[in-house]
Amino acid sequence: MEGEKTDIKVEGDVSVVAGIRMNDLTQNIDKLHTTQMGADRIKRNLNLQIDDVVSWCKEAVKQADVIIGRGKNWYVYGGGVVITINVHSYTVITAHKINAKVRVMIESDYECLPEFLYQAIFIPEGEELPPRSVINDPEIFVYIKNFGTQAGDLGVVAEQNGQIIGAAWTRIIPAYGRIDNDTPELAISILPEFRSYSIGTKLMKKLFKVLQENGYKKISLSVQKDNPAVRFYQRLGYKMSGERLDHAGHEDYLMIKEL
Repeated sequence: MEGEKTDIKVEGDVSVVAGIRMNDLTQNIDKLHTTQMGADRIKRNLNLQIDDVVSWCKEAVKQADVIIGRGKNWYVYGGGVVITINVHSYTVITAHKINAKVRVMIESDYECLPEFLYQAIFIPEGEELPPRSVINDPEIFVYIKNFGTQAGDLGVVAEQNGQIIGAAWTRIIPAYGRIDNDTPELAISILPEFRSYSIGTKLMKKLFKVLQENGYKKISLSVQKDNPAVRFYQRLGYKMSGERLDHAGHEDYLMIKEL
């Protein structure tokens, strides 16, 4: 499966909460303020050579890619930076470069997989997004159905401020990238707002290590020929192994990496 690409548990409920709180934040943007300690921290973290940190933060809020409300804070993402703002006081607490933590996937993370499976679907330029129900197609749903119940069900996730923003996982299943009964097939996905920050590379390197620790010697994947992610996989050591058509008639590369 391809892609570098209260909480559904990734984006669903969070996007609703974020939408409500985002309006609250943007409508009250003039209330933003910080302490001298906060301003010094932000300038130090981001190496900012400016005097008016609050004005810089206000502009960042206006141009944010996404604003997520979690607990007592807003997290404002954009331009490779995340700004933390207190929901109640509008105090800008800190800001730092996006640097997601990657860890092994645990059982409680499995509920995130439907969202990441949907985000993993490659949509060629000019084509409309499919309905979310598309993941219920048997050829697609097999990538997450009863995940964690069989050999080869391994994964890692990327977290930023307690929010899971990316996932990479493997299964040995009768799917597009299957090569034999012993080789796990990759699926990887990152929420759109968090792409282009090298999170995919971090996920993959961690997953390779997890697979090696579990005795696997190689990993496969299937990717549409016109997906730019092909180059990403090649940089990570994947080699072309063949070509095939998926259930929708798209031409895919079958790729394999030795671990």
